[in-house]
Amino acid sequence: MFSDLPETVTTWLEASNGSHRYSVELLSPPQGTWAGWEFRREVLTTNEQRLVDRTETDKSGKGDPQTGLAALRLAEGEVAKLAASFLKALASYSIYAADTLVMREQVQDVHAREPLGLSGGRLMEAVGEINRDQLLYEKLNEEFAASFEYLDRFNVFGESSENGNGKKGFIGFRDRYFRAHPTGQPWILGTNQVNEGALYFLFAAVLCLHPAAANFFAIDNADQGLNPVLARRMTTTICRWLLGSKTPRQLVMTTQNPLVLDGLPLNDPRVRLFTVDRDNRGRTIVKHFVVTEEHRKKATQGWTLSRMWVNGLIGGVPNV
Repeated sequence: MFSDLPETVTTWLEASNGSHRYSVELLSPPQGTWAGWEFRREVLTTNEQRLVDRTETDKSGKGDPQTGLAALRLAEGEVAKLAASFLKALASYSIYAADTLVMREQVQDVHAREPLGLSGGRLMEAVGEINRDQLLYEKLNEEFAASFEYLDRFNVFGESSENGNGKKGFIGFRDRYFRAHPTGQPWILGTNQVNEGALYFLFAAVLCLHPAAANFFAIDNADQGLNPVLARRMTTTICRWLLGSKTPRQLVMTTQNPLVLDGLPLNDPRVRLFTVDRDNRGRTIVKHFVVTEEHRKKATQGWTLSRMWVNGLIGGVPNV
């Protein structure tokens, strides 16, 4: 808690998609207590028409300040269909952070979700569900083979895994440099034998391409487990998948890898870059990066966004 702030402060959050807007003011619990956050204000509007308007003194939340009134109205079927879809998209928001051991099925994902757990659980099942769409599978496999020079294909096999965990089915990868198995079949690498970068690639692909994936989600440390060049390529691929998707989806990514910036098509207004810093009082400052004449001049001199970032021309780097 900052020394110059009162012990209890409020936080204001707002989300909108053009037609619908949801705003909420939350009161933080007193320091050192186990109390939860409380609603001070909550407003849901559709085309400027207020569907929910809750104030601190409003008792329509049934006396529980920790219960969202919009969620209650949604459960009772009192929210219009389009506004309900908007609220459900916000409610489904999750932050994903891939874990290698979870994706290798050596550790259980404690945050299970459909179609993919927050740490990568159900990766094999989710990839198998994508593979049922032949066109989508070939599209993904083509991009996969182009991203990994030593792997030319992947597939989901309905045979017992070599892990001995009793689970049927596994993701198999074919190395283009391996000789054929004595049986005439190609050698197949399992999730415990392949580079973790291949698993992270499929992890991101499921979130972008799976029909049941959330429409609004985040990936923390999106470059984790990837070499810098692959991180740049995967960023470009993710943007192409999402921007070309028939189902509108929004992704928030965090990264510490400069080359990720070089994979962002910032000429598209739907793609935005934000930098995160702390000011001289310790406050977190988030800024939308806007290309200036200085950046354009550097670009004509051969400077990439990653080089500008490392050299402090964009922000979001510590003063070390």
